[in-house]
Amino acid sequence: MPSSIKKILVLVLFPLTFSSQHICDTDKFNENFIENNPKHYQTIENQIQDYLSFNPKSSQTITIPIVFHVVWINRIQNIPDSVIYQQVEVLNSIFSAKNSDTINLTDTLKNWVGNFNIKFELAHRDPYGYPTKGINRKKTISPHFSYWNDPVKKSHYGIAPWPTNRYLNVWICDLTENSMGYAQFPGGPEETDGIVIDWQSVGNQIYPWTSSDLHEWAKGKVLVHEIGHWLNLFHPWGNTYSGCGEDYIPETPHQKGPIYPEANCPDTLFSECQDSGRLFIKHYMDYAGSSCMVCFTKNQVLRGLASLHTYRSELINSYQSQTIASGFDNTKIYPTYAEEKFYIEFPEYLGSIDILIYNLQGQLEKKLTIVDKWFFIVYIQDLSPGVYVVSIIHNEKPVFNKKILH
Repeated sequence: MPSSIKKILVLVLFPLTFSSQHICDTDKFNENFIENNPKHYQTIENQIQDYLSFNPKSSQTITIPIVFHVVWINRIQNIPDSVIYQQVEVLNSIFSAKNSDTINLTDTLKNWVGNFNIKFELAHRDPYGYPTKGINRKKTISPHFSYWNDPVKKSHYGIAPWPTNRYLNVWICDLTENSMGYAQFPGGPEETDGIVIDWQSVGNQIYPWTSSDLHEWAKGKVLVHEIGHWLNLFHPWGNTYSGCGEDYIPETPHQKGPIYPEANCPDTLFSECQDSGRLFIKHYMDYAGSSCMVCFTKNQVLRGLASLHTYRSELINSYQSQTIASGFDNTKIYPTYAEEKFYIEFPEYLGSIDILIYNLQGQLEKKLTIVDKWFFIVYIQDLSPGVYVVSIIHNEKPVFNKKILH
């Protein structure tokens, strides 16, 4: 293709303003925190790359408890439970690579498809140990919400998050203007961790209340996209408004900006970034619309799992602890930064308890058993420096997890 035609095509695909399109506000939401903590986020990236250097591969299914907070002002925004159940079905189909729309990929592209092997299950215990269906509802006084100041996560206007090391929190509300949703990258403040999506994007189909300009995104894939961000996947143009940034994914060439819904999802689009050739637009981290967004790539999966095992590791075993009584909620493990030892306090005498210490590769480094103690000292001077996950086991089930730095 002549270069002049390529440039014309690129200008059509990558408009200079996004104001007329529906967008993801994840970059804007995380911008200030990243700018104010550059060393922190560089450390996160370094640890993810270190984890990836081990080239970990696991077929084990990871179950993540998810809770939906529905915040509404008009009755129609208070979407029924059935729509949320349909949304969870979409997540579990896609994050296990069982979605049927990958049939439209060429044989070459099918080899790029990755499988997270993640199952999302609606929480069945709340933070206090009481039964729940994993769906909260609140009528608000705010007509709209946005990423700015994040009010939907505050109890005055919205719903405060459940412990973010035990649940994936998803807020459903009416977002302002053209925002479809936003997510917090790993490593940000615990009190704002989670995902916010517009109420019209939830479910697995186009509903009577779905705005016509949302039809391209209204089949459950907005939340899929935002969970990708929550797992530290970036847009293919990187975290920069000028485009051609780094997303750390080999299968997705550098892009100048987002690709909006394209008829027939062509494989013949090109970017104007210096080192890029033909674009791959059929993954979930672009804006190409539901019909084009059909997979995560293998390297997107590896990066997402690396983030999960490093900065969201406590969630991996949190599902099993949901069946346990709330007596363990007040367990304390301290200090978080431990040189030679750390301490465990239980709220009461709880019989026989196993203490398991795992490294970030999931390997068991240390196991201790205690009986009828409410206070215990764990010595770790024999462990190599690094981040570890302390898992408390009672009646052969994980009941409490805490990450420490040695």
